[in-house]
Amino acid sequence: MSPYTANDDGVRAVANAAGLEAAGWNSLLGAEDFFQTPRWLTVQEHNSGTAMDFLVRERDGAPVAGLVTAWADTSVAWLLARPDAMLKRALEQEVPEAAGVLGGVAGGDPDSLLPSLVCGGRHLGRTRTLASPESGEADLAALLERAESMAADRAAATVCFPHVDVRDTSLVALLESRGYQHHPSDHYAWLDIPPGGFEQFVEEMSAHRRRRVRLERRALAEAGVEVNVEPLTQALAPRLGELDANLLRKYGNPASDEGSARMIGRIAEIMGDDVLVSVARQEGTVIGFGMVLRSRARGEEQWYGHRAGFDYEAQGKLPLYYDVLYYQVLDAAAKEGVTVLHAGIGSVQAKLARGCQVSEQRSYLLPLRRTESSAGTPADDRETTTR
Repeated sequence: MSPYTANDDGVRAVANAAGLEAAGWNSLLGAEDFFQTPRWLTVQEHNSGTAMDFLVRERDGAPVAGLVTAWADTSVAWLLARPDAMLKRALEQEVPEAAGVLGGVAGGDPDSLLPSLVCGGRHLGRTRTLASPESGEADLAALLERAESMAADRAAATVCFPHVDVRDTSLVALLESRGYQHHPSDHYAWLDIPPGGFEQFVEEMSAHRRRRVRLERRALAEAGVEVNVEPLTQALAPRLGELDANLLRKYGNPASDEGSARMIGRIAEIMGDDVLVSVARQEGTVIGFGMVLRSRARGEEQWYGHRAGFDYEAQGKLPLYYDVLYYQVLDAAAKEGVTVLHAGIGSVQAKLARGCQVSEQRSYLLPLRRTESSAGTPADDRETTTR
């Protein structure tokens, strides 16, 4: 049990993701909050490799706002939501605001941002507080007060919201009023699903782009590649784990085939029919995949592209990426009445070229004063896991 259970500020801690539903967490969720659902947070508890906390702000006995936090130090593998790695990447890309954060928060050294309390969920894009229609600025401020206090008690160097959407104006204003500094972290992309699926999607493209897509699909057919959207099963996990690890290692992230396979197996176990995979096979061998997570909240279904992997030797120059991650998925989504496909961060120009909308994401950071007596580990008596 987390020690942060006092509720004199109206904020109470829920011990684990399994207790969130009983705490009224689901009343705070919308269709775009899939990555903060209790089931997905259960996945993250298993796979994040660190301690997580769940804070609920209550008024008159009812929840009005919520916040997820995760402890980030050098041991965690999720570099795309780790503040030191994100700042280094921004500096390499010469993002103008990154230099100010480097001097104003990191003291000239991105490594000094760790350890950090990562807030709003460590998913890639739209990290945020949850809020009911009845919530106000005071409710969100109370959550931040508690998170910042927790971070200071645990000797964190910083508090970080890794991917705040610029359209989340209430959270942006609150963070900036509390002294958080920011640099752009990426762009988040999403695609409105045309009711006519792939054929309507292609017909709405320019003639040049339409011809190119047709050629891409013909090349796959001539190479004997078939792509199908199907349930994720335990039997698929070992091979998908190999391909997932291939992609992670390609982009400099630590990964092992076995670790990825275990993680994918857990997702299948916990998420059931709310996880699908778009699988490319050539002569019966899986050579690529994309994972899709289904959000069904408040009468609306939206799909989230979560992760992918490829056999790069088998792929060669075959145009697998878009068929696996877009064309087959949006066709299947249209048949299910899905309204939005969330394409996440990265590859912005390619996503724009295929009809996506995008919004800037920002990493917000608050430096904390650490005392010599503070220990550099989270003050949490739960056992942490490794990825």
